[in-house]
Amino acid sequence: MAFVAVMSPSAHGQTIPTTLYDATSGLSNLSVISAIELPTGQILVVTQHGFFFFDGRRFLPAGPRQGLPAAGVGVGAAVTRQGDLILAYADMIYVAYNIAGTRSPDQLHFLPIDRGHPLGHDSHRKIVPWHDGLVVTDRDRLLFIQKDATGERISLLAKTLGMRDDPLTDVSALHADGDTLWIGTSDGRLCAVSGPTLHCRSLPPMAKPRQLEAILQDRDGTVFARTLHELVVVPRGTTAPHVETIPHAERQYENYQHLLTMSWSPRGALVTQADDDQLAIRTDGNWKSVTLDGEQSDSPLTALLFDKQGNLWIGRMGYGLTRATGFGIFETFTRRDGLASDVIWQMAHQPAGPLWIDTDTGISALDTRTNTVVRTIGEAGLHIAIDRRGILWQSGPEGVSLHDTQSTWRRDLAIKRVNQILIGNGDDIWLLSDHGAWLADAGRRDQDPVPVQGLTGSYVRGQIDTTGTLWLLQRQQLVVRHPDGTTTVVMPRWPLATFAPYVIDQQDDHRLWIGGQGGVYRLTHDGDRIDDVTFYDAATVGNAILYSLMVDHKGRVWAGSDRGLNVFDGSRWITITEADGLATNDLDQDSLLEDTDRSLWIGTSRGLSHLLQPEALLANISLQPVITAMELGQNPYHGEPIAFSHAPMRVMFGTLDYRDAPRIRFRYQLEGVDESWVETTEGSVRYPSVPPGTHRFMLVAFDPDRHQQSAVVTATITMAYPWWERWPVLCLAAACVLLAGYMAWRVRVGLLIKQRQKLQTIVERQTREIRAAHQALIEQSRLDSLTGLLNRGAIQSLLQSALAELPAGTPLMAGLIDVDHFKQINDGWGHLIGDEVLAGLGSRLRQAMTKGDAAGRYGGEEFLVVLTGERAAATHMEALCRFLNGLPIPTGVPDLVVTVSAGVAMASANETWQSLIARADKALYRAKAEGRDRVVLAP
Repeated sequence: MAFVAVMSPSAHGQTIPTTLYDATSGLSNLSVISAIELPTGQILVVTQHGFFFFDGRRFLPAGPRQGLPAAGVGVGAAVTRQGDLILAYADMIYVAYNIAGTRSPDQLHFLPIDRGHPLGHDSHRKIVPWHDGLVVTDRDRLLFIQKDATGERISLLAKTLGMRDDPLTDVSALHADGDTLWIGTSDGRLCAVSGPTLHCRSLPPMAKPRQLEAILQDRDGTVFARTLHELVVVPRGTTAPHVETIPHAERQYENYQHLLTMSWSPRGALVTQADDDQLAIRTDGNWKSVTLDGEQSDSPLTALLFDKQGNLWIGRMGYGLTRATGFGIFETFTRRDGLASDVIWQMAHQPAGPLWIDTDTGISALDTRTNTVVRTIGEAGLHIAIDRRGILWQSGPEGVSLHDTQSTWRRDLAIKRVNQILIGNGDDIWLLSDHGAWLADAGRRDQDPVPVQGLTGSYVRGQIDTTGTLWLLQRQQLVVRHPDGTTTVVMPRWPLATFAPYVIDQQDDHRLWIGGQGGVYRLTHDGDRIDDVTFYDAATVGNAILYSLMVDHKGRVWAGSDRGLNVFDGSRWITITEADGLATNDLDQDSLLEDTDRSLWIGTSRGLSHLLQPEALLANISLQPVITAMELGQNPYHGEPIAFSHAPMRVMFGTLDYRDAPRIRFRYQLEGVDESWVETTEGSVRYPSVPPGTHRFMLVAFDPDRHQQSAVVTATITMAYPWWERWPVLCLAAACVLLAGYMAWRVRVGLLIKQRQKLQTIVERQTREIRAAHQALIEQSRLDSLTGLLNRGAIQSLLQSALAELPAGTPLMAGLIDVDHFKQINDGWGHLIGDEVLAGLGSRLRQAMTKGDAAGRYGGEEFLVVLTGERAAATHMEALCRFLNGLPIPTGVPDLVVTVSAGVAMASANETWQSLIARADKALYRAKAEGRDRVVLAP
């Protein structure tokens, strides 16, 4: 096979995984201009059609409800030192006072600032808080907004500072640092205002256009000013300024220079825009480019915002708002960055050399100092290793190949089906295969490896400890080979009979970790003797099959699968996924490597992920659920007492933990309405009506991957009683009845008996009616208002009673039915269509129920069906699911196909309702995992 060595072109930069928030998240205008984080934690987005608040789940528009115009070109937003929020439109500026004291954005109230100097129309307006006010550009002049005894007043900044004439004109960039206001102009001047005097720095020659569009200052006092192509660096003191060319900043922003901006990353890197969906990042005077993932576009990047948690938010004109997943924590390398393929198998770091990356189509050498590929060997393989003499060993379908990392020398060995190349403690190289083990000498690379006596089995993986002892996974066994050549089977079988070992690593001289199908074992040993066996099952680890395993320098265990990366820190397992910055959740075999700088390289089927800061990723962020808004009918509701109404109540909520937001789930309960906690991934809940009285809406956020749960946040709903249920009315009615009786007694004493009989008849009839109405209310409280089925509490109580009261030997089956891809129905056609789907399925379930059967809505899109007697069989459950799928549901969407999946469990002796539901739930999980639209019977 031919050898190909190539030098990569100039660094294209790494690829940044992103999450896009657009119209599906409520952002009705996708032309984002800028964004800021409010003191309350919400993200405020400025667009060409107004302002939007983001709560981690959806964007809520700011409009007439808050005192703002229904439409208008948004150009900027800022929070003053006094905690007031300023929103700037092209021709008007608004203020909301003391926003930190406002519980939710929908409660903000804005007032127009129209006192003093009139505003012109400026769609490129820039604003910055300074001193006790706000500096704002107004075409070719600078204005100052300052609060006085009667509110905000607008005046010329030059007049406020006592300047002669007005030297503060032609301003294109603003930056405030303490008492100093930095000003950039269209003709390339950089000036500082700290009083009535304007001080302009002498700058070196700059390329045209010289217009300064963004200014920043670092902790040392160095000022950075950006033009279209260049960065002007102005150190504090007498050091001369200099100009740096921004990489890949060419012509894309010629018509969008006013959108150029800069921001500091949490690690002190300067971040700014470059062409072709790229960001230019400057760290310690060195530049690199990174590219947003996805299809490239000609649309400019706009906002650059690092929030308090370190997340990077990027505006994309015409696309919406993007969150760079894992920025500064993860790096991702793909074919776009020069790798031979996106499918990464293994990595090996050459001492004082590059990182060698084994891919589906070849081996790439990555210079980790410059993040560039410096060499490619065009030969596919599955396993690689580098010996102490700099020879790269590679196993593939055709055998084993040796490559000199410093020359074109290579050698092929006819040893096939090698599962691992294991570097020993000296020059010994172990080749573990399906048909035995071979031993090679790295010092004699021209000699063939020799078969190892006594090791003729099939070996999946192995590990060599510091004593030279070789630990081998041989099919279902763990075998140890001592330095003297003797072997011992130390684990002839595993406690979990179905466990299949795939990977092994050692924590120290007495502890081994072994992962595979079913979970992970930790073995504590003393030579041949196993002292302790601890098993972590799939539910605990978070994945059922592990393809890679590594113990890092801190003793943390990293386990990779096709569903993410699991980490054990000694006390708990957490799961890392694409939501954290992984290129994809699908990790490949033996695809974990800890580098000398303690960073972690992770091979996936969509590129190479580099975890730069494991501690930052593993650190918990407090979950911050927020109740964003409440609506009664079409009107906003803020917790105040309101008159009785049958209008629906909608509660919207989210989470300000933006890093973990994609995987965060919620539990909620409305006291007096919900019988128990309800779980959801959505950011809102709708109640068809709220009964009279005072109710607490309680909300909890939890992260299943990190095993975290937040404190409870609450909101109060106070609904007045209707007039006919109030005490004065009831008392008046009672008084009228007594008075009428008294008058009747006085006037017609002779008819007392007849009237008493008539009254008794009326009372009995009314009693029956009241009892019937009371029974109807009881039935209504047990029914789900949307589907007409029993609600969760009622069906759960029925199942519990059936288990306790059915005669012994009577079959009983419970089935959990889940609507397939229900979130996609809600996202694609809207929640009203989703409600119609649930109502239609509820109608069919009611039709299908016979005597002895029961069905209820268990939560969200899940239904619980209880079958007894002869109908308690999987065939009946399958027929029921076919009936649910049999006819289109009349939703108004003809092409909407709805299917369901079900997990069923037959009750055994002494079964509790909790264990029965748990078994049915696990069967439902299997039904989803096996492709949905099916029924799976629990064992």
